[in-house]
Amino acid sequence: MPGTYLTEAINRHAAKDAVFSADDGTPAAWLVRYIETNGRRRTFASLLHGTMAGGLPSALGLQKSQPGRQVICLAGDGGLSMLFGDLMTVVQEELPIKIAVYDNGKLGFVEIEQKAEGMLDTFTRLKNPNFAEVARALGLWGQTVSKADDLEASVKDWLAQPGPALLHVHVSPLQLVMPPFMAAAPAVGMALYSARAVLHGRGGDVWEMVRENFL
Repeated sequence: MPGTYLTEAINRHAAKDAVFSADDGTPAAWLVRYIETNGRRRTFASLLHGTMAGGLPSALGLQKSQPGRQVICLAGDGGLSMLFGDLMTVVQEELPIKIAVYDNGKLGFVEIEQKAEGMLDTFTRLKNPNFAEVARALGLWGQTVSKADDLEASVKDWLAQPGPALLHVHVSPLQLVMPPFMAAAPAVGMALYSARAVLHGRGGDVWEMVRENFL
């Protein structure tokens, strides 16, 4: 399912004064585009190029400083994998943080950048664990969602948990972060990537990318 769909579902069911943090990359992009800030909500992200894994550490500090508010962390699979120790801190400190893991099986924003430069994606694929099982092993509530039809109920259940909770969601690996306007250089780069992918026998990847984002 699209990562945007997950973010929209979280936006609908989160508290009106919730505090959000996000890993840089696609979670931060979806945060600024799809989380409605209504004067009471607050959003936090690094928004600096190349920074990773800032979402969960930010959520720890936010929950400590705002113990009475709902704190939601939008985590990338790559970022969260770097900080499993912080999940233990969440349990140790009994912080009721709600963590959503956007599992697209890759360093998604890095891959988009490579494609926009006309490169074949290189060293971006991840071999992820079941993050919900990891969470349960460490003492958090954990659940995995793979079907869009199950998402709405799962998000409600996840946000209703009294303690720390992790929702592991399989999101589309080919969804692009579309710019507000189309510049020439990235467009040429994507065309060059597409040609190279076809020549390397990966035309199916190009078709799936086009179908996911444009059809």
